[in-house]
Amino acid sequence: MKKVRGINMFIQEQYLELARKIHQENPVVDAHFDLAAEVYERHLTGESGVVEQRYLPRFEEAGLNIVVSSIFINNRDLPELGLRKALGQITALKEDIEPVGDRIRVTKSRAELDENLAAGRISVLLSLEGLDPLGNDLSLLRTFYDLGVRGAGLTWSRRNAFATGCCTAGQFKEIPGGLTELGKEAIRRMERLGMWLDVSHLSNEGFRDVCDLAEQPFIASHSDAWAVHENYRNLTDDQIREIAGRGGVIGLNACGYLTGVMSEREKTEREGAAGAPEAAGQNADAALLRLCEHAEHLVRIADPEHVGYGFDLCKGLEETTPRIHFETEIYDVLAHHGEMVKLTAALLQRGMDEATAKGIAGGNFLRYYRRILK
Repeated sequence: MKKVRGINMFIQEQYLELARKIHQENPVVDAHFDLAAEVYERHLTGESGVVEQRYLPRFEEAGLNIVVSSIFINNRDLPELGLRKALGQITALKEDIEPVGDRIRVTKSRAELDENLAAGRISVLLSLEGLDPLGNDLSLLRTFYDLGVRGAGLTWSRRNAFATGCCTAGQFKEIPGGLTELGKEAIRRMERLGMWLDVSHLSNEGFRDVCDLAEQPFIASHSDAWAVHENYRNLTDDQIREIAGRGGVIGLNACGYLTGVMSEREKTEREGAAGAPEAAGQNADAALLRLCEHAEHLVRIADPEHVGYGFDLCKGLEETTPRIHFETEIYDVLAHHGEMVKLTAALLQRGMDEATAKGIAGGNFLRYYRRILK
């Protein structure tokens, strides 16, 4: 049987062909991507057309129909610059994609989502990766809703006025603390507005508080399985069942720290294996296979209709983030969105049925967004 050589050496051509067919004929979704933050940072340096030049070709290669762009604020910008940076990111993203509005648009409603699907346009949904830009002024939530934000997590991996976050992906420690009274009120307001709640990055105590309070289904847009790799950013089996049992969806995260296997690129750099393509290919195979193991475990525990893709690919944002040391950490298991097809092909080759693969590729998150969006 012919095999494809390159980044992932073990994938057979017949499964790649089937995966391409699935991605071109069915909805494809990435439920978490730091697009707005990267566009904003690149605009500050004078670059324009970021999405058109850097991402649209890969989005279209993957057959992507929906990408959720997070609004992410770095620790260094809080508290004083949080609101300004968030508004800047939304503005920068809208301005950047306006010239290619026939191919990709910021989307606010179920009707717009369906219209874009019918026209073959990519929908960008906006989500706050933490309510930090609000400070402690919950009335600003409506302002962000009016700007097009349709989802939010209460916090990133830190403590704010609404909740306590879990540790960052590279750490292993449990942080105590749950939702504040303001955080509980935020959930009630989000549900009234028609915004989805995202529990990725929330502490374990905060997760339990959400379960006690939430009336609408919620998601973990970019989290993996604790049972496959123990990291406090990952979900326990009980948490997976809670999300699924309420009608939510879990997005598979492609961060090497969460999967438990360092990406091929980082391994190659650290081991000095740039001139050893066979070793590099084996590293990539191991990383992709571990990502498959997380997907398969989530499917076993949550059932197939509650799992999707939420890759959190960070390379672009890492490259634009000011830092003291110029080296960047590259820990994305997938090099770009075009490799979504290879992951789907790997899952099919490992025995996943076609209907399950279609749901994970995008059908499950699309169904959820249609349910939540007004």
